[in-house]
Amino acid sequence: MTAQSTQTDRSRLHLFAAVAAIAEQLPDKPAVVGYGGKGSRYTYGELRRRVTALAASLRQPPYDSMAEIGLLSENRPEWTICYLAIVAAGKTVVPIDANYRASEVKAVVEHAKLEAVFCSARCDSLLGEIGRSLRVLSLDSPGSRNDAGPHEYADTFESMSADGGSDTFEPGEFNETAVLIYTSGTTGTPKAVMLTHTNLLSNVRQAVDTLGLAESDTFLSVLPLHHTFEATCGFLAPLTIGATIVYARSLKSKEILEDLGANNVSIMCGVPLLYEKMYQSMRRKIASAPLPRRALFHTLYTASSVAWRAGRKAGVGLFASLRTKAGLSTIRLFVSGGAALPPRIAEFFNLIGFTFLQGYGLTECSPVVSVNRPEDIEFGSVGPPLNDVDVRIANPDTAGIGEIIVRGPNTTPGYRDNPEATAELLKDGWLHTGDLGHIDQRGHVWITGRAKNVIVSAAGKNIYPEEIEEKLVLTPSIDEAVVFGRQNEKKHGEEVLAVLVPDFDYFAEVHGMSPEEPDESLIETAISEDVKQVNAGMAEYKRIASFDISLTELEKTSTKKIKRFLYK
Repeated sequence: MTAQSTQTDRSRLHLFAAVAAIAEQLPDKPAVVGYGGKGSRYTYGELRRRVTALAASLRQPPYDSMAEIGLLSENRPEWTICYLAIVAAGKTVVPIDANYRASEVKAVVEHAKLEAVFCSARCDSLLGEIGRSLRVLSLDSPGSRNDAGPHEYADTFESMSADGGSDTFEPGEFNETAVLIYTSGTTGTPKAVMLTHTNLLSNVRQAVDTLGLAESDTFLSVLPLHHTFEATCGFLAPLTIGATIVYARSLKSKEILEDLGANNVSIMCGVPLLYEKMYQSMRRKIASAPLPRRALFHTLYTASSVAWRAGRKAGVGLFASLRTKAGLSTIRLFVSGGAALPPRIAEFFNLIGFTFLQGYGLTECSPVVSVNRPEDIEFGSVGPPLNDVDVRIANPDTAGIGEIIVRGPNTTPGYRDNPEATAELLKDGWLHTGDLGHIDQRGHVWITGRAKNVIVSAAGKNIYPEEIEEKLVLTPSIDEAVVFGRQNEKKHGEEVLAVLVPDFDYFAEVHGMSPEEPDESLIETAISEDVKQVNAGMAEYKRIASFDISLTELEKTSTKKIKRFLYK
């Protein structure tokens, strides 16, 4: 076996070996850049040297005996280096949600039995509730700590990753479990999803091949890196092909648009809420344009729609100037995942000339299961399964809807120290997702909703809240919606209820209303009218019986999924 083939074999078995192989080929190319292009930056050569030096430090006492090391920080290049160094040292990385409360961080640290955590100055106060001994490794320079707390910094990223004189990386012995991802905080016993090097590398290669990701691409990293969607598609995939990653300054739409334009970004992964806000913003600008411009837009949009149905992407040329004015001319691919996306939003972005792909996955699948292909897009579907991933529908009803089950090299071996939950998840070689859907004749997967969210009407019919929410958030007055069922004591079955958040940008632009001084009567009147319109377009058993209005945004996870259990 040649040295080159040995290196190739290793890069197929170990996450950092895959990155190191690219770094050897492209040592001077920018790999990761912080703060929207204005922060710290590392070339591939520098990244490789930092990772190997830090990994060498982690093989020395007292870290050599530790099987897992935590990572608690906002998105930044140093997060990437620490993640890779932990796995390069033969250990398992435990990413912790930087938006957790201190009690939730404590639950993860204790469940994982962590003895050391890399932590940024912005997040170190979250470690304050941890009473036992914990080595805190600083990502920042000395003196930048916000809160001294009970833990002193044991070491710093800078000193541990200083140039050790060699950037040679040999995988050696390593934990096959590369990462533990916590899918619940302090609600019951936390579940730690084990993902192996093989799980993640198989999903990375599937994503790269399916989406046509390339060395020439620049990614804008927006979603939290502890989340598997961003870690696989916005971190590991780019670094295994030699692309550049720029970390966004924030989740504010204005700053994201500035970061996209300033860095010639070609690819961004996001969650539906992000794209919904971009869509609503663009639609409002179109609606407020002078009549001739509005008429021109609608004419071109209709032409693009007709061409799309004929198999042509005319929007690429028809809306080139619109994309340039929006600062999005370099974008070639938007990818949406993590939650349901209203089909109209995918349609809008594709018809104005972007390639906009909706996909589906879950942490337990590393995470991608299926995604639309650039040459085969079905609005509303989550596309065909990835190559080497099998998807079936278990126990389908007369409409073909049943639980989605998955099998492939990307599926988790189970939950750490939780055999009961693992047995419920994995049955006869198939991973049971808990999601409901069907597969059409062309092989596209369609998600109906979560099994546990289904509302059962008085007539015994299933109502999927996600379907109703999609319609509500596309109305002018509603920004966010959560729909749920509640037992009606006077009759059988559940009635459909909702909590709705006004779109304050709409009320400011159309009615001149200040968010600080909301006119609740006007808001209720406008939202009531939009709810009536939504109800009129649905079967009677699906209609919203009543709703509450919240003047503050709905509580969400760090990946912008609504915490449904709070509203039932």
